[in-house]
Amino acid sequence: MPGVLRSRTMPRRRVPDPLAQAIGLRVRTLREAAGLTLEKLAYESELVSKGHLSDLERGLLRPTANTLNQLAQHLGVDLLDLVTFPADSPRQRLVTLTRHLSPGTVRKLLRELDQALPDADGVAARPVRGTRRTQSRVVQK
Repeated sequence: MPGVLRSRTMPRRRVPDPLAQAIGLRVRTLREAAGLTLEKLAYESELVSKGHLSDLERGLLRPTANTLNQLAQHLGVDLLDLVTFPADSPRQRLVTLTRHLSPGTVRKLLRELDQALPDADGVAARPVRGTRRTQSRVVQK
């Protein structure tokens, strides 16, 4: 019919995409750890339906950065927690373990790492005038 807009649905994958499947498993793991059902997370995130979230968790669709960001917010985690796979490397396991630390403990570890590895990431911490806080600055190499 002319003038009638038809919505096109995205075809669903029949075979999971490996990276999307790994991300989906992380979403499911973190969702279950938060005590949320598929339905509750889908409803609270206001982004996806229960079926869409189920497909995401099974790796049958590739989530957008915006979708992952919204899910992370509703799961109470950082975006990086959704794309960190602790079984893949010790560094990723370390990132995952820091999720369970208090903010004070994370700050203490950062201070210790800043002292042990100055300028390792191209950002040096320096004291802010008149306070005990530090401010980051980019280091030119």
